[in-house]
Amino acid sequence: MSNVQLFSNGLFDLSVRENTSGIEFSVGNIARNLGFTTVAKSGNDTIRWKRVNEYLKSFGYSQEVGKNDFIPEQYVYLLGMKASNEIAVNFQKWLAFDVLPAIRKNKVYIDPNATDQEIDNAVRFATPQKRRNQLMEATIDGKNSIFNIYGDIKDYIKNHTAEDKIKAFKHIERVLEDKKDTYGKDVAFIHKVEELKVQVAKDIDKVRNWENGAYKRRVSKEHKALLDEITVLRPPSIDEYHVLPYHPFSENSMYEPITKTKWVKTKAFKYWCDHFPYFLMPSEEELNIDFTKPVKLYLAYDHKANADVQNYHKSAIDIIFKYYGQNDNVINEVEIINKTNKHVSDYSEGKIYFLLKNVD
Repeated sequence: MSNVQLFSNGLFDLSVRENTSGIEFSVGNIARNLGFTTVAKSGNDTIRWKRVNEYLKSFGYSQEVGKNDFIPEQYVYLLGMKASNEIAVNFQKWLAFDVLPAIRKNKVYIDPNATDQEIDNAVRFATPQKRRNQLMEATIDGKNSIFNIYGDIKDYIKNHTAEDKIKAFKHIERVLEDKKDTYGKDVAFIHKVEELKVQVAKDIDKVRNWENGAYKRRVSKEHKALLDEITVLRPPSIDEYHVLPYHPFSENSMYEPITKTKWVKTKAFKYWCDHFPYFLMPSEEELNIDFTKPVKLYLAYDHKANADVQNYHKSAIDIIFKYYGQNDNVINEVEIINKTNKHVSDYSEGKIYFLLKNVD
């Protein structure tokens, strides 16, 4: 089993390969299946590589690993000892009771749900030598023709990595050259082999094109994730805020006592609320906010210089959330970016800037 084999049971994916020293496993698959992951600020599920490498180093594995690396079988068991979650336990059961026994018995993992044809192909084509034997014994026409055998091989390697598919196709090209030599000067037979070689070359090009496209898609996805992280870290520009041409109101003047235990709105605050420019408030569709999830509120103001800007938040929060019929308990945090956009000389020039965003 010199090529990488991709296995899945619907819950877990696993890449396995065999070299002269034994079976090796994709450390990226192992880390995910054991739960050594975290959710990045972008929302992506990422592997805790630092933790994985620390564990491996403590086991005596000095080489630092990353997403494209493989580790020997024994280190998989040692990493498993560090994981105690239910998912990790289920993965280790699948690995111990299904994958490894099947690999050791058949030199290939055979999915219990595999069809008879898939099992037959696994037994016939598990190694390059087996594939060679099948092609060399194949006929030019009929059920056992080289075209049918090649089709079965393609079906067998369909879940292999792009790199291993190309290796398999290259190996088939060499086998077909050897097979062509067995026909001597029989032009008809040689033509058929050449016809299949053209198909193999086309399949190699298809895989390479797909691989290049996958790389571009991956780079694009990573670029988007990076932009998402930058967006999370970067404070929004004041130009992104919704603007209300209305001077903010100080918390200190919102309420007044009428008894020792009862407070009511002041006349000034009532006037401010009554004349608030509700008609300029953006619609909920424009906000694009899910109020069932935590919300971050950004506030900024154009205001007179003789006031403490911190005292403006309560009135602004109250009236914004009241307008949308929401409880302000959903606010995860109030972040004051550009808290004073600018000072103005008259109340009529005041403005309230606000922006709501869901917290990932």
